[in-house]
Amino acid sequence: MRAHITAVDETPGHGPSSRRALVWLYPLLAGFVAILVVLQMLPLVLPIGPMYWDVLIYYDAIGRIAQGQWPGIDFFTPVGPLEYFLAAFSARLFPEAQPVLLTQWIWLPVTVPVMALILWDTVRRGSWVALWLLVPFMLFTALPFTEIDFYPYPGTDAFGIYNRHGAILLYLVAATVLFVRGPVIQTICLSVLLLGLAFCKVTAFLAAGPILLFGLILGRISLATAIATALVCIGATGIVELTTGLVVPYVQDIVLLASQNTEAIASRFLTAASQHFNVLGAGGMLAIVLLVAALSGHEAAGGRESGHRLARSFDAPWFWVGLLLVCGLFYETQNTGGQAFLMLWPALLLILMRPLAGYGRFGVAILVLIGFTAVPNVSTILHKAARAAAVAPGYIALDAPDLGPVGRVSVKDVFAEQAERMRGIYIAHRDTYEAIAETEALPSFLLFSDPDYQYLLLREMQDATVAIRALEASSGRRFERVLNLDFANPFPFFLGIKGADHVAIGADPSRALPAMDEETRAAVAGTDLVLAPGCPYHRARKQLFEHYQSALTGHVKIALTPCFDAYVLPSRP
Repeated sequence: MRAHITAVDETPGHGPSSRRALVWLYPLLAGFVAILVVLQMLPLVLPIGPMYWDVLIYYDAIGRIAQGQWPGIDFFTPVGPLEYFLAAFSARLFPEAQPVLLTQWIWLPVTVPVMALILWDTVRRGSWVALWLLVPFMLFTALPFTEIDFYPYPGTDAFGIYNRHGAILLYLVAATVLFVRGPVIQTICLSVLLLGLAFCKVTAFLAAGPILLFGLILGRISLATAIATALVCIGATGIVELTTGLVVPYVQDIVLLASQNTEAIASRFLTAASQHFNVLGAGGMLAIVLLVAALSGHEAAGGRESGHRLARSFDAPWFWVGLLLVCGLFYETQNTGGQAFLMLWPALLLILMRPLAGYGRFGVAILVLIGFTAVPNVSTILHKAARAAAVAPGYIALDAPDLGPVGRVSVKDVFAEQAERMRGIYIAHRDTYEAIAETEALPSFLLFSDPDYQYLLLREMQDATVAIRALEASSGRRFERVLNLDFANPFPFFLGIKGADHVAIGADPSRALPAMDEETRAAVAGTDLVLAPGCPYHRARKQLFEHYQSALTGHVKIALTPCFDAYVLPSRP
């Protein structure tokens, strides 16, 4: 049986059975994509979830790109520019798409063709192998949920969507290294994936490094493939830089962001390990049991049957499980809830391809540990999806027509009531929240996860948008640029005007807020509408205002709404 698997593994081309498998695998993939396309064409309303404001970062960029501004060149971004270009492209194709769904699926034009190529190559080992590479891809691509519960109430997970994109790309990298044997297909897949990772999330790109390195060392990637892939990536990057000038500013942003997060990366290893102990614990035990089985002489747990001694010793299931766990943990240190351990699945499939009897007395333990490693994340995501679908019909939809698709969310009635109650308190007792902010504390550690906070955030943006248009009508002027002193600035999208140049989007003062240089100061000073939200006033908003305050000396402060102050640049005569 082992020799039979090896023979199939190394044989190029496709036999009749492979072609028959592709006849139904490709329609399955095409049908999956068609369903996601249709869902983006519908004006769906989804339950709001913790940190929904992460989608606002995308709509900040979508609004800016629509006005001719480019990420990396005209504004600082917390992740790669391709994230935002793909979001802008998807928003043009699907202007009515619900934001969580649109942003979750923006990488389909990249990942689906790569998945199709992987299926083409791997199907010769059997249709079930290709199918079980496809199923995790479809499941984790389709559902906008994380494997971590950030809040006990059901809702869609907008938090860290770009992290999930990186996880899907890393999954495809692992699948390509472990299963693709055709050198041309492997070169194409790795080139596309590495360029995608580099311009999506640099930590995901770094996490892919050990996978590729050991793939090369252990003979799963040929030297010719590695050289060809490197040349394609370097050439494509060079062309992008020469034609757009985008690469150098992006690299500078990466260096700046890394300098602000060095300590955070080190401190989050323990946090990431504790949050994912179910997968790390079971996966770590699985790697140990596989190693013991290999040392005990069981063929299925050992290395490959051909190749040099190093490959035979280390190109084994125990090594790949351990390596992918380490890479996933590294990625998760800055990407909490980003489905980092999805990349482990191809290694689990590598184990299941071999007959259970080949693992000897360890077979049952290995099978159980695979279940404990794979099932928890799947069950969590399916459970969260089922809860959100079940409660959605009874939720109250936000009335925010001026926000476009961004306002298509709903909440449980008690959260809408809570938002209304808290709004009155935020307005009447602002001094209390200012005093809390002075201590650098938050009113609640879960403030940004609270559905009523996210709901109220959108409601106040609706009121501010209406008030801005009324101010324009009454004053007879048209604002040209807008800056919102908050985590995200979707007002360029709402108002159809430019955002302030050289200003960070996704402005987290503790992680992603570059020091203000003269270029940024001049850009903010020339922005004719600067918004300062205050329901509630909290430390991040306080820090952002103080960060940009020196550029606002020429502005006039007005009370735009009870929850928004506006700093307006007097119009020139």
